[in-house]
Amino acid sequence: MTARLLLINCYRENAEKKIEPYREWIQAGARDLGLKLEILAKFDHEPLAGGDDDGLIVSGSRQMVGRGQIEAGLIDFLRTNRRPLLGICYGHQALVRAFGGSVGKDAATHRGDETIHLEAPDALFAGFPASFPMSESHEEIVARDEALEKEFLVLAAGDSGRVEAVRHRDLPFYGVQFHPERSGDPGRRLLANFLGLIPQTLSRRVR
Repeated sequence: MTARLLLINCYRENAEKKIEPYREWIQAGARDLGLKLEILAKFDHEPLAGGDDDGLIVSGSRQMVGRGQIEAGLIDFLRTNRRPLLGICYGHQALVRAFGGSVGKDAATHRGDETIHLEAPDALFAGFPASFPMSESHEEIVARDEALEKEFLVLAAGDSGRVEAVRHRDLPFYGVQFHPERSGDPGRRLLANFLGLIPQTLSRRVR
């Protein structure tokens, strides 16, 4: 059976060009796993409810969640979705906001590789060392506070302790502040770990 993955494109400027690295990254990861995968793409301002997708990835964007630059439909969709989901950068921030967390501007702008430090074991980081580089491109960050930790477990942080990866406590939702699609082998490994969740949803669908 072919798995179906919904890729939600949150870019506004040059959206088709900017989403292409995600497509290539996802296709490469599926090949690594020998997983038959159909990628369905939608913009975040299009209707997202419904569908029969087995997993979802929410892209980055130059929009700012902390400034309210986020579609109400995307927030509603993230709250009601129950399929495995990976939010990347903006997608990570949108996921946290959907469940009541705070997002705001950091004191620094982050560009290029940064070192990520694991804080909790999780299948998303299976096979990773305790610290590893990932590519960053963002100005806003998720606040590490009571509202976040009520809904999410922090899986990884940067050198300054800012949040770099989370998992929802009850649902198969992940968010990463970094850009795995730009991070070479570590990014491919993370994707393979996430896609490994999809056969579980497939098995439930065919029962």
